[in-house]
Amino acid sequence: MTQSSVAGQGEVLPCSYCGERYGPDEFARHTEPVHCGPCITCVDKPECFSCRLMYCVCEVHRYRG
Repeated sequence: MTQSSVAGQGEVLPCSYCGERYGPDEFARHTEPVHCGPCITCVDKPECFSCRLMYCVCEVHRYRG
């Protein structure tokens, strides 16, 4: 078997929201939506998402960069 034929078995792609690579132990943090509150930008985004909206009041998604 070539390496290209086994790609995907155990391969972890980067998160589409934050860009981090994650394993099975962090699956929920990067895929399950968090019902965070009134901000329309980050509603139903996973915990790893950082909202870039200046007035975001969600404790989970508020951008801290």
